[in-house]
Amino acid sequence: MTDRKVSDGEPARTPAPTPWFDGGPRSGLVLGGGGARGLASIGIVEVLEAEGLRPAVIAGTSMGALIGAFLASGSSAADCHAITRTLRWTDVLDLGRRGGLIKGERYGRWLAERLPARFADLKLPLAVTATDIERGETVVLREGDLISAIRASTAFPGAFAPVAHAGRLLVDGGVLNTLPLDVIRAYDVAMVVAADFAAPRARPLDGGETGAGWHRLWESLTFRRRGLAADVLLKAVDIMQAEISAERLRRHPPAVRIAPVMDHIRIEDFRRHEEIIAAGAAEARRVLDRLRRQGPGPLPATGTQAGAPPAENAG
Repeated sequence: MTDRKVSDGEPARTPAPTPWFDGGPRSGLVLGGGGARGLASIGIVEVLEAEGLRPAVIAGTSMGALIGAFLASGSSAADCHAITRTLRWTDVLDLGRRGGLIKGERYGRWLAERLPARFADLKLPLAVTATDIERGETVVLREGDLISAIRASTAFPGAFAPVAHAGRLLVDGGVLNTLPLDVIRAYDVAMVVAADFAAPRARPLDGGETGAGWHRLWESLTFRRRGLAADVLLKAVDIMQAEISAERLRRHPPAVRIAPVMDHIRIEDFRRHEEIIAAGAAEARRVLDRLRRQGPGPLPATGTQAGAPPAENAG
């Protein structure tokens, strides 16, 4: 433990260095999708930043792409946390009629007011995934128009209209790749830290059908409740995404995986953002404490020697 000074002049104690991170290897950060569950990445990164641990490159899907873009632009996790406290649904949602309940144009303007226009203007390399809904394939976006890329990666099918980008019609990257470990491996990183928010497969259905029809619709649109049909559909999505994440972890295991237990949190539970962020922070602390107890050891080789990512399916 070492002493440092905080802004008010009072001494504070900093934790001992974490094995693997001490010395600053070139690291990659993978932020998974999961709707509101993905907000836990803010708490995770708050803890990593407090330890002085910052990535050299970021890959993200869906909510992970959104938060990754803010981090890559120079925002801190604390900045992201502040946004969750002030953001209103009316700031980002506009009802649509074709392709999704939400057009996404207001969301795009909100992004454009807060993020650089292009990937090249970011302070860190960023790669995000989207899904070509017509061709049925993953698209990796890492150059060109940043705003439409983030819109595409977060365009949950049916909720948001698909996004036209580089001659493709794109939706949420989590359809095919909710934890883009394969994408980060294309960069020259010594180690990979993955934030995984896959939902549990085993969960009872909990959708309710009480109340007047218009009232149920309003509560669904404002993420206060699920109808039974929506719960069945979204539970099916949870199961598929859990399997996709598990396969990515088997094929591309990260050096460090941080996966908060949030069995009771649904992908639309944005109103519980403080609870979700706290869960991410608590799990990050637990993982880092375990690494400290484990002590120094060989660093897993999770990167590649290639400095440039592959070209196939690049946007």
